[in-house]
Amino acid sequence: MNRSNAERQLDLNLKKAAGAKMPVSPLVRTSLDAAYASLPDRPDADPASVQTSKRRGRRRSSALRRTVVVAASVVAISAGLFASGFVSPVMADTIREIPVIGSLFSRIEGDAGLRTAGERSQGTFVEATGTSGSMKVKVKETIFDGTRVAFAADLTVPGIDSTYKLEERMQNVSLSIDGRPDMNGFFYDEPQDRGNGTYSLLMNMPLDPAEARGLDERFDGKITITMQGNVEPLVVTVPFERIETDREVHLNPGPTVSDDRYTLSIDTLDVTASTVQLGTTLELKNKNASAAEQDEALLDSSYEIVDDRGKVLDVVGGQAMQDGGAITGISNYGADLSESDYIVVKPYLGDDPSKVYLEDLEIKIDLNAGQ
Repeated sequence: MNRSNAERQLDLNLKKAAGAKMPVSPLVRTSLDAAYASLPDRPDADPASVQTSKRRGRRRSSALRRTVVVAASVVAISAGLFASGFVSPVMADTIREIPVIGSLFSRIEGDAGLRTAGERSQGTFVEATGTSGSMKVKVKETIFDGTRVAFAADLTVPGIDSTYKLEERMQNVSLSIDGRPDMNGFFYDEPQDRGNGTYSLLMNMPLDPAEARGLDERFDGKITITMQGNVEPLVVTVPFERIETDREVHLNPGPTVSDDRYTLSIDTLDVTASTVQLGTTLELKNKNASAAEQDEALLDSSYEIVDDRGKVLDVVGGQAMQDGGAITGISNYGADLSESDYIVVKPYLGDDPSKVYLEDLEIKIDLNAGQ
């Protein structure tokens, strides 16, 4: 990714910061992280992404990172979606032989929105195949809720005998729709090994408001998977159909609050069937603050959303741009809020175990008022 000297892209462990339970023990995850750190970087890897990565089993290859257009400083908030348990080789072989029935998304951990969509069979089941030489991709299901697109697929790459090697080979996954620029930056986690060089992929991409605007209720999208060492990518065209829901919430703008140090504005709030997208601007009141003071006050800022049952929503990615004394961003959460009356937006600085909540800036939003 080409960047100017003034641009900085950092990965934040929002999944951990949001208080989600991790399905992998810290000991196992630490060992896995160490193993990944020892692997050689791809030729196109972003050095900054290697130094700042804190994801625990929720990663994207550097080539899959979304490019962010920035003015001064950028923080990319990224969290993959799909948790994978570790089982014995014998049990793994047994699991591979069990046919998958229903939606693959119904088994997702860490994304209540897509999991609910899967449990309700709200996705579109498809059987679309693309080939390139000996490689093959078979898309089985697509999901579109107006804010996010997702798909489940089997990817077959002969000669690949581990998920590590598969991830090394995957360079980019993109979605193109007629008349629109290609959309890049799918989130994913460790693919599931189905045996014989076939891996199950669950991928999703929260859409920028500009990307989502004007999309039809149903459209055909071309998925392109580029593999290192292959001249021709895998290409397959599949339908996406918007999930029907009796309730959506759209605020533009939302409320603004202040304390002695900051002003927080809710620029947008979009609640669709399986995704909550929050647009925010956090501004430092001290107009004379130095660049270092601005960075310290703003770069570590993030947001929890808590529903009316006290549940912290699952973070599924986002991005933010700092320009001087203000940072503007989009945060995405996987959730079904169809039966919730309100949410509370809780800004904070830092990360576990040293998160500092900005309690005077907490905002309660009535979801019934924004329909």
